[in-house]
Amino acid sequence: MNKFGWLFMGFVLLATGSKAQDKYWVFFQDKGLEAAQFSAGAEKLLSPRAIARRARHGFTFSPADYPVSATYLRQLQDAGVQIHATSKWMNAASIRTALDYRHLQQACPAIVDMRPVGRYICTSHPAATSISQITDTLPDSSSTSFTYGVSANQLDKMELPCLHERGYTGEGVLVAVFDAGFYNVDTISAFDSTWLNNRVVSYYDFVDNDSTIFNESTHGLGVISTIIANRPGVYVGAAPHVSVVMARTENVFSETHQEEDDWLRAMEWADSIGVDIIQSSLGYNYFDTGEGDYTYQDMNGDTAIITRAADLAAARGILVVTSAGNEGNGSWRYITAPCDADSVLCVGSINPNDTRSSFSSVGPTADGRIKPDVVAMGGAARIINTSGNPGTGSGTSFAAPQIAGLVACLIQAHPNRSNMDVIAAVKQSADQFLNPDSLLGHGVPNACIADSILSEMDSLALESATMENIQQYVRIFPNPAEDILVLEVNTSQPRLQKIDVLNAAGARVIGIPVTQKSIYEIGVQDLPAGMYILRMDFGDGRLHSEKFIRQ
Repeated sequence: MNKFGWLFMGFVLLATGSKAQDKYWVFFQDKGLEAAQFSAGAEKLLSPRAIARRARHGFTFSPADYPVSATYLRQLQDAGVQIHATSKWMNAASIRTALDYRHLQQACPAIVDMRPVGRYICTSHPAATSISQITDTLPDSSSTSFTYGVSANQLDKMELPCLHERGYTGEGVLVAVFDAGFYNVDTISAFDSTWLNNRVVSYYDFVDNDSTIFNESTHGLGVISTIIANRPGVYVGAAPHVSVVMARTENVFSETHQEEDDWLRAMEWADSIGVDIIQSSLGYNYFDTGEGDYTYQDMNGDTAIITRAADLAAARGILVVTSAGNEGNGSWRYITAPCDADSVLCVGSINPNDTRSSFSSVGPTADGRIKPDVVAMGGAARIINTSGNPGTGSGTSFAAPQIAGLVACLIQAHPNRSNMDVIAAVKQSADQFLNPDSLLGHGVPNACIADSILSEMDSLALESATMENIQQYVRIFPNPAEDILVLEVNTSQPRLQKIDVLNAAGARVIGIPVTQKSIYEIGVQDLPAGMYILRMDFGDGRLHSEKFIRQ
């Protein structure tokens, strides 16, 4: 893998090749006696934003959020074990030791499992930014009228200016970007508006355990520029008004399993701050000699700890966007972890002429799921370079953050929709939603259509509150439909006043004359393939909608 070409990077927990056997993850049975001090409330460990985001997604504070027991860690240290990092979600510690499992259990009886990992350099655990200092509100919006300059083409492919024109630019949404460094992001003028409007919430270097992320790799500079850069008439990113958290988790000078620890720690840190989105243009398959590689069979959604962690983040309401990988031309070919997670939005790449970028990793996952999920323009993508001017970069690394910007705008527009709702709408809006494949997934998403789909979800949620149990009165079939869609109505229940078929953008495409019959056969043979809504008006503001597919 060329780390200075596409710069698409990696890590692994369960290595399948050669491994140094004195580096391990050990897993504990519980959080120990210390758990009692954290059980009183989430406010000790999570920011108000994090608590609110979880509440919107129905995920409550739990013992999984408690830190790993200090008693257990001290027992290991007393036995001469070096502790590199801990994971509260996994209830585990990454360690270095010459002891075997039996002797480790003797030192710490709470250990219930032990798994080898690769070589790493032992460092101290970083202290994250104090969550008590993270504000619960984010800055006021500024202008939503943009002259895009050279970024116009890649944004136009997703119809993203449509959302900007509607006032949705990512305002109030918090995005964490995990990368190898963010060279000069603190000084380049294209990022001035982000700094001047206090939209940089926090940043940390999990590799060196300090805050010097702005003199490291240029890769993160290119990635984050596609989201937040704002030089009117020259270059505008996909979500220029988002607030950001930046984390360095990747060391470009080697490919070791230390990055596993750093990425996972950054994930839990970002969750505690209250991020809405995690954008990670990093992926994991091959490693330095002696580290141990993944196989394609490991891309099954359950093996890599980074994949499992990404799904845990999704369960807490975070929308994780990740690059598919740049292995399409190599012997590996396939997506890399954590793209195989079932709850992330995995992004492949197309070229300016709308063809698939040959380097873009392909699916499916080892267990047969469609990946990538969607694609954006990562071939000859326009980015901001080290001089602060527009440049060009190629890789799924630069496609994924454009999608992260898109979903930030959608989250601003539909704050009550879940991360899974947004992912579903993005997929449904894409140009090959009905015929996804392992090369382009569902295709290029359309921001306007995704917005309309989410608006329809909003309407459906409102209608369900006023038309409780309406499903027992109506039924539509078959779904998907080819030529005829059948609506069956229980005529003894509320009387229908109006029936319409709407397209995904909410426009009326068919009006059906209403009689008091129980069966309506609706001809849909002239409609283009895609998703539609059958809307029924029962009068007095009572509406009910059902989605269907015209195939």
